[in-house]
Amino acid sequence: MTLDTKQLGEIIQPAAVARAGDAQYPILSMTMHHGLVEQSDKFKKRIASVDTSPYRVVKRGQLVVGFPIDEAVLSIQNLHDLAIVSPAYEIWDVLDTSGVYEAYLERYLRSPFAISYYSAKLQGTTARRRSLPKDVFLEMPVPVPSYSEQLRITEVLQQADALRRKRRTALALLDELSRSLFIDMFGDPGTNPSQWPIVTVEELIESAAYGTSSKAGESGDIPVLRMNNITPTGEVNLRDLKYMSQSDAPEKYRVRRGDILFNRTNSPELVGKTAVYRGDEPLAYAGYLIRVRVNGSNDSEYLAAYLNTRYAKAVLRGMCKQIIGMANINARELQQIKIPKPPLELQRSFARRLQSLQSVKATHLLQMESLDTLFLSLQHRGFRGKL
Repeated sequence: MTLDTKQLGEIIQPAAVARAGDAQYPILSMTMHHGLVEQSDKFKKRIASVDTSPYRVVKRGQLVVGFPIDEAVLSIQNLHDLAIVSPAYEIWDVLDTSGVYEAYLERYLRSPFAISYYSAKLQGTTARRRSLPKDVFLEMPVPVPSYSEQLRITEVLQQADALRRKRRTALALLDELSRSLFIDMFGDPGTNPSQWPIVTVEELIESAAYGTSSKAGESGDIPVLRMNNITPTGEVNLRDLKYMSQSDAPEKYRVRRGDILFNRTNSPELVGKTAVYRGDEPLAYAGYLIRVRVNGSNDSEYLAAYLNTRYAKAVLRGMCKQIIGMANINARELQQIKIPKPPLELQRSFARRLQSLQSVKATHLLQMESLDTLFLSLQHRGFRGKL
């Protein structure tokens, strides 16, 4: 089936600007995966400035576009009749005469087709600061089937997306269970209720070394772990790997099973991401990472889990030196962090129980990948008139 198309400018128009002024409205924030959410749900607290008078009022059914647009940071506001959003966001009216269902439009604007368009049209040279001119945004073609077909496509995508959300929730609960396991076995790291001896990280490890400064690329003999391969939840993510030649990644820049990778430089909220490498494939690691190798009297899973506790994260943030918005902790500073030292057998018991959780999580991740593949297929078929 061949679908009719409309330019986005035939479907939306800039909304009249209305400011919050002295009125009180619900405050919404934008997220990549969930669109607009209550600010308190995203941050567990209010973070808007005390003066919200310049915030923009957004009505139910209006399109809110955030930044960066090439990550589909946009959403139709359907949480409140009236709410407010950051004045940095753009707000658009969806035209009643366009014949386009709002939820269908949002689905398309967040689809790979739309993201490909944004990415190809961005202007500017600095990553994450490139912008899409409004006239180019409004020229984007949007496939427009019949209204009933739009409803059907949207319903299919919503059902598939609901399955993905449930799987993400399960994964988040497993992450929380891992953190709870640490507290259950070792107590609050800030108070050390079992009165374990307090040592420094340096006393637990064999070595701490920076990664290679050689530039990685799209081809080469050895995959290279970079700071983006360490997740905020403490995992090594092997997607989006870069490569380099063996000569640029000699043995001293390789990781082995059980090594800890510590992200020494990043934004203040992400610096100190820590993960254990649990694989066997030879991998190099880049210079923004520190490879920590424990000695035989300690377990790497315990040390990594400690560094990922909320208490340790607060300690790390307090240690950071910040330069132009980036925080840094060097290898010497990392080794001076104080840490309780429980008996080795208790550390190993923790590692075994954590491994069981990781096995369950691996199953959920495989199912998540299958659901993502299914959702991507449904989008391609739906927006090409083949669903």
